[in-house]
Amino acid sequence: MEVSLNSEVESLNSEVAPLNSEVAPLNSEVAPLNSEVAPLNSEVEPLNSEVAPLNSEVAPLNPEVASLNLEVALLNPELQDQKFKTRNF
Repeated sequence: MEVSLNSEVESLNSEVAPLNSEVAPLNSEVAPLNSEVAPLNSEVEPLNSEVAPLNSEVAPLNPEVASLNLEVALLNPELQDQKFKTRNF
């Protein structure tokens, strides 16, 4: 049992080793970006706490806005017809 487990682990290691060599250069590219992002996160986090309550105020208005958008869309062809008729006179 132990021998088959060891051979399975060795097989997995042989699959992982080439992937590690691909990931290593990417890590060196990502590290400097992380240091740029960290200060931005500290700026964004307080804004998130300000936005969250606003989202809860806006969410109930979304169905009303959707309904109004539908009304406007339905009126739009009529308005286009009126504009066209007034331009021709």
